[in-house]
Amino acid sequence: MSESRPRPPSALRPTDDLRHRPADGSKGRDSLYFNLMLPELELGIFIYTWVDQKGTAGRLVTAWGPDEKPVAFEIAHGIYMGDTDFDDWNIAGLGLRHPEPLRTAEVRFTSEPIDLTYDFEGTHEAFDFTRNPGGCPQWMAVNRFEQTGRARGEVRIGDRVIHFDQPAHRDHSWGRRNWKMPQHWKWIVAQTPSGNGLNLFQWVVRGEIGTNGYVLRDGEPVGLVDARCRAVYDDDMTSRALHATLVDEGGGETELVLERYGNVALPVGSNTVLNEAACRGSINGEAGWGQFETQWPASYVESLVRTEA
Repeated sequence: MSESRPRPPSALRPTDDLRHRPADGSKGRDSLYFNLMLPELELGIFIYTWVDQKGTAGRLVTAWGPDEKPVAFEIAHGIYMGDTDFDDWNIAGLGLRHPEPLRTAEVRFTSEPIDLTYDFEGTHEAFDFTRNPGGCPQWMAVNRFEQTGRARGEVRIGDRVIHFDQPAHRDHSWGRRNWKMPQHWKWIVAQTPSGNGLNLFQWVVRGEIGTNGYVLRDGEPVGLVDARCRAVYDDDMTSRALHATLVDEGGGETELVLERYGNVALPVGSNTVLNEAACRGSINGEAGWGQFETQWPASYVESLVRTEA
């Protein structure tokens, strides 16, 4: 049973839904992410946009399922956005606004393969990684917040129009990311129809394991202190399944089960393999869905594939 303990206060301000400007001469980037998992249609969707300290930006909108090729993979990068901010962000067909900072967001995207109208409303206070006992790993970001919420809207893929109104997830990260530091990470979000949700970021750096994220208890986020993960991978090291026991700072345990129905690889570079698995799943036995991201050094994956061939 989880004990009731005072929760660390949030370090977030409304301006944290906007860009974070590094000091002159410093490097940094902001990145924003929104997802939508539709297991009944074997479809996963996410929207991702980023901008660096010079104002150079990009965006990715993808939809994928069981097939090897994504249904849509709309990527654009190297676009100069100057001082444009996320309160009125328009980049290569992607529009983004935050009517209520740290609570709501409006996302619009138009292209030939996919059109999207996506309105997000957080169901709890955004959870930033400084609230975890170990803080936010500085190789990853200065800070980062994660938030379970509800997404409403519609998506058109080809001739098919899908209306949705269900739990979903978003995040925002800022600072300089050192892609050469992590040996591995698992980043996971999951939700259920009743509104339960969680985020786990488990990482390995210099042989040490770190844990960030939260579970929802009575609708409020409680920080994680540990996670016992047992993952299953295919021969190419794409994720097949996961069973995890998440331990929160109140001593409570949450059981998470995920099973992949689709995978898409992201073109990260920097000797990095990043796979995104859209999953069916459950949280404490309640059926739901999730997204299971894994990071590996590309040279390590190549070595394993050669060994198993």
